[in-house]
Amino acid sequence: MWLTGLRFALLLWVPAALAAASGRDLCGAPTLTHGYFLPVRESYPHDSQVTYSCDAGYKTTVEGWWATIVCQDGDWSDKPKCVVETACLPPVIPNGQLNPNPNGSLEVSCKAGYSLNGQENIMECLNGTWSAMPLCQKHRSACGQPPAVTNAVVTRTHQEMFDEFSTVEYQCRDGFLTEDSEFKTTANCEAGKWVRTPRCTRAAGPGSPDTQTTFVSIDNCGDIPHVQNGVVVEQTQQNLKYECQRFYKMVGLETVVCYRGGIWSKVPKCKENFCHLNTTEYPDLINTGDVFIMNGETVKSKCVDKWKTENHAVVRCIEGKLSVSRCCSWMQPLGC
Repeated sequence: MWLTGLRFALLLWVPAALAAASGRDLCGAPTLTHGYFLPVRESYPHDSQVTYSCDAGYKTTVEGWWATIVCQDGDWSDKPKCVVETACLPPVIPNGQLNPNPNGSLEVSCKAGYSLNGQENIMECLNGTWSAMPLCQKHRSACGQPPAVTNAVVTRTHQEMFDEFSTVEYQCRDGFLTEDSEFKTTANCEAGKWVRTPRCTRAAGPGSPDTQTTFVSIDNCGDIPHVQNGVVVEQTQQNLKYECQRFYKMVGLETVVCYRGGIWSKVPKCKENFCHLNTTEYPDLINTGDVFIMNGETVKSKCVDKWKTENHAVVRCIEGKLSVSRCCSWMQPLGC
């Protein structure tokens, strides 16, 4: 009788002694409905493993008919669970996301730069198995991260992949300008590569060929310089501030000063920043006349009624170049 009591005392003491020696917290016995686990103890020391399986008619929520959990500093690495065999386990779609439908099916959508490439995007649970397991595959024409530019940052949230025709904006650090004397500019994803990435170099300082060291009142420089497609939005005795009209972007510094000697500093230019869509040139498009699209923008243009459902064409403006896709269903994404 005393031997039985000794064995029970040792069974309780050994795990506690091991835990005390390691300085780690014990894990209590896991709970599992419709299943069982081994070995069975009241508590488990750090790094202990427990293997579990499920009763007939049930299965684990991980791959395989048995699974293992580990005690880590007083907590189990996972919560064991058994579900009915006809239930489908939550699928994992790399580079995709799942949207549940009211009927229990799942709709798959891919992250930027990835697509299903014609695969079915609806998953249905049939007797414990998903009807399809689609893959989000990288577009051949998608781009990875925009290249790093010294003395510049990209002014949008970081992401790993970008769809073709995506646009990112680079902004130079203070005191630096692009090749066009701008503080910021855009780069575009075309055929899997980033094009028109800038160089940011230090802006001209006092003493450079096109800069003087002494400014005077603008009254000493005579007539205000004209900037085509631009207007003066602010005028003081010290300087003029220009702004470009809609559909134009500024090249150069927006502020103009008067140098000693009656010479204006370099005046900015307002460069075209749009594409012109003449719908009469595209027989499949509804004629809406002239359409102007800002550089970097993507719009939908309605197609003539030749199909059973409403259709559209995707129109893009990339660095002044117009791109018009074929007509496709309104249910399809912008990249149809």
